[in-house]
Amino acid sequence: MPRIAFFFGISIYMYLDDHGVPHCHAIYGDYAGAFRLDDGELLAGQMPPAQLKKIKAFIMGNQQELMEHWHELSG
Repeated sequence: MPRIAFFFGISIYMYLDDHGVPHCHAIYGDYAGAFRLDDGELLAGQMPPAQLKKIKAFIMGNQQELMEHWHELSG
């Protein structure tokens, strides 16, 4: 499970051979969630509202690079 980003105390991960729609995982303290790469929306888990906004902004601003990571790790 490589960590691909860290900002404002939020760690972003992608898992090898993950399944389902392209997504990443975010951990912030005791919170964890899975986020779609196409729109940055929360798929599963919980995250405080301020961190939700930061994660979505990160995903939307780095969408192409994140999709490249997804294809490398799940292919």
